[in-house]
Amino acid sequence: MPTAEGASRIPATRKEEGLWLLERLVPGEGVNNVPGVALRVAGRLDRTVLQEAVARLVRRHDALRTVFHAEDTRLTKSVRPSFPVRLEGADCRDVEAGLRELITRPFTLDGTPLLRVGLFHGPDHDSVGVAVHHLIFDGTSMSIFLEELAAAYDAVLVGELPDAGPPVPLWPESEPKPASLAFWREHLRDFDAGGPGLWCGGQESAQPTLRGEQLVRPFSAAAKDVVTALQKELKAPDVVVLLAAYYLLLHAHGAGDDLAVGFPVNVRSQQAQRAIGYHVNIVPLRVRIDPAETFRVFSRRVRDLFFEAIAHADVPMDVLLPEVERAGSSWRTTLFRHVFNYLPFGGQAATSLGGASAEVVEIDPGHSKFDLEFVILPSAQESRVKAVYGAEVLDRGEVELLLERYDALLVAAASAPDRPLGELDGWGATDHAVLGTPGAPAGTDTVLTAIARHVSEKPGAPAIVTGGSTTAYRDLWRAAAAVTTLLADAGIAPGDGVAVAAPRGPDLAAAILGSWLAGATVTTDTADAKLVLGPEEISYAVTVAVDPDASAVSPDGPALPGVTHRELADSVRPVAELVAGRPVLWLSATVPELLLALTTGAPLVVAPDAARTDGHLLAGLLARHDVGVVHATPAVWARVAEHLGEATGGRTALIGAEPAPGPLVRTLRALEADVHTVFPAGGRWALADGVPVPGLDADVVAPDGRRLPLGVRGELRLGGTATGVLAHWRADGSLHVHGPRDRQLTRGGTRVDLATVEDALTAHTDVVAAAVTVSPGTDELVAVVHAPDKPQLAAELARHAETVLPPRARPSRYLRVDALPETAAHAVDRAAVADLVAAAGPTAEPPAEAAPDATTSAVIAMFGHLLKRTDVTADTNFFAGGGHSLLAAQLVQRIQKQTGVRLKLSAAFSHPTPAALAELITERGSTR
Repeated sequence: MPTAEGASRIPATRKEEGLWLLERLVPGEGVNNVPGVALRVAGRLDRTVLQEAVARLVRRHDALRTVFHAEDTRLTKSVRPSFPVRLEGADCRDVEAGLRELITRPFTLDGTPLLRVGLFHGPDHDSVGVAVHHLIFDGTSMSIFLEELAAAYDAVLVGELPDAGPPVPLWPESEPKPASLAFWREHLRDFDAGGPGLWCGGQESAQPTLRGEQLVRPFSAAAKDVVTALQKELKAPDVVVLLAAYYLLLHAHGAGDDLAVGFPVNVRSQQAQRAIGYHVNIVPLRVRIDPAETFRVFSRRVRDLFFEAIAHADVPMDVLLPEVERAGSSWRTTLFRHVFNYLPFGGQAATSLGGASAEVVEIDPGHSKFDLEFVILPSAQESRVKAVYGAEVLDRGEVELLLERYDALLVAAASAPDRPLGELDGWGATDHAVLGTPGAPAGTDTVLTAIARHVSEKPGAPAIVTGGSTTAYRDLWRAAAAVTTLLADAGIAPGDGVAVAAPRGPDLAAAILGSWLAGATVTTDTADAKLVLGPEEISYAVTVAVDPDASAVSPDGPALPGVTHRELADSVRPVAELVAGRPVLWLSATVPELLLALTTGAPLVVAPDAARTDGHLLAGLLARHDVGVVHATPAVWARVAEHLGEATGGRTALIGAEPAPGPLVRTLRALEADVHTVFPAGGRWALADGVPVPGLDADVVAPDGRRLPLGVRGELRLGGTATGVLAHWRADGSLHVHGPRDRQLTRGGTRVDLATVEDALTAHTDVVAAAVTVSPGTDELVAVVHAPDKPQLAAELARHAETVLPPRARPSRYLRVDALPETAAHAVDRAAVADLVAAAGPTAEPPAEAAPDATTSAVIAMFGHLLKRTDVTADTNFFAGGGHSLLAAQLVQRIQKQTGVRLKLSAAFSHPTPAALAELITERGSTR
């Protein structure tokens, strides 16, 4: 239909609708603003001349006069015959702030122009800012615009007639060729767009903001030289060599063996090379990586794919999206998370205005539609790579390391193009400097020799404090020696298993140490033990002095099942640095807690069992004995924290057994405790989270056994032994532990850390503790929560999860309990939690009186139609049930058509169930 300006509206293309979808996802954020540029001119520009120059370009290019109209369920466009050009920035005092505001301010799709130009006067130079919407512009358009703007300015300045060249009409992209459609369908056959994400970075936020940042790094001289050499040797252009290395970088960081990278292709025809507009198709270049293949062979495969894809780039991926099965992250509108771009002019087209030199400066609009994009900016002087990354997923430090490793990978590939890909050194200089060589020098010390040293140096110092009695180090060692004699009389030989069943106290400590002195392995499994020492067996009178000598115990002998004496000493060492001679509380039955005190010569204060549930009792113990270090599980800390008051101030609080909930950590830190988390691995502590571990024989490895660099998650190995725990190295050489590997899931391409889900649920005021598990036979997340029995608890928790967790990390069901089941070590009993969920079975059908109302029923029907499911209920999560952003757009359109209520696309993300959407529809309908 004709517009007020007399132009006819036509439907937007599928590609243009894809951009509109993002606009609706994060409205008012300027997510589609093209990375803006400023021309920094050495001198003063004439505002009138510049305004006329811009006007000439607007008259010449139909694309610059193209406007869009976003209606309820469709997007249309039209070409305005004209519009007045007004330069902004006349009264701006802060040039940099003015440029940024000009370029980041969102455009509205209401028929108004999608181009803004400003002139800002600085003290030493003038700056021309250009802001434009992606619907009418791409990177090539910016080059054309700047080049023609300079020519037009010079022409107006010398009084040439107002003619910027022949008119340039909108260039209509041709329909995809059948051969191209066939190529991409075959190329993407069976492709899993929801494949694994990178092993670095964080979990996605609850609601996408597409907030992004940029980082630019020049190629090293070595990398620049090898790219040139590889071009010749491999007979491939530099873009192919650089793209091949990008694949390897992503693969080395966990992107999988079958991955796709988006590559922007200029699809202008030869006749339309000077056409301004959005004429880029981002094609998914899918490759499979075989670590046994050489870089030479791999790069040739990438080369062949690259040229084949360029030849079939006439297919916008938005056309194929509905045909591809996607279980990926719910809001994404692409088949890939990572993009590779190549700008031949290096991103810095040289120009001048009015005879004055002009430097092109890019201004970051602050958004990224992808997790990571590498933009290659080649030049004869200094080639660079710009990383544009999603700031919700990656941080600056991680991206700096990725860029450094990319450079190193290029050099490694050039030095050995015929070496298997899996053997290429992809570590950067920082990785090598911090992590050094694998492993650590083998130590000769054991926990026994350390304790013996304290017995010799301070025999009368308190070792075990129980109630009103104290056992000195000398007496504890004598008692241990008596146990060794008892075991010898019982026929215990080195390597035999001995189980100790005694309450915390000097008898238990002596039994453990005496068993080790006898060469026995201390175990908690009585079935595997040759002898079980109970209270009666280890009740004795010690009167004989014994020389404190532990040299007969081999460092490589077993101390615990699968753990040598050397490994046990290594695992305690980094945590022991936190003790500093202060008393340690013995609150649980763990061996590391015992050794933490005795290997440092500190007193071990025995706490009664009641201290694990009575915060007032625990606070009294801390104050009375001036305890410096307390270790407890999250469940114990959660029960006592609110009653500790000032008793924890200045003390070290160790949270062990599993990841500590964020609210708990914040509570303890608010009480001025020094909080660290420790994780068990094979009966020993892996480390204290955040404490540097020099000398610890630890590695973080990939599933194939490769040592992983800084910031990359993998399995923690101690002394070459797998622990089943995920961790990553920090830049200071300390380890951050994420928790058991089996609690890290990938659901529809989204990494889900169950501990993070539990942390988020615990932040709800009603939740004391939470345990999340996967329902048997499904991939459904179920949360078991310790919370009051109150109506609508599950609905409240579901709404809370919608605000703090991404769709794939939200539980589908909630099961309330009076207390979470615990193990004997007072950690959450995960097996018992799974049994509770299995016993509860699927969610019961709502009773007849709770049947959904008409609005909810209508939304349920829409869900069922779009998701192709017949089991939709009022509480079915749209995204957990297979929905994604394209279907969500159709959902809000259907809602408006059937109910007359207009919702933003983001409403489908914040209200993902029929019940929640129906409530919102009713609320909006009543206010119309």
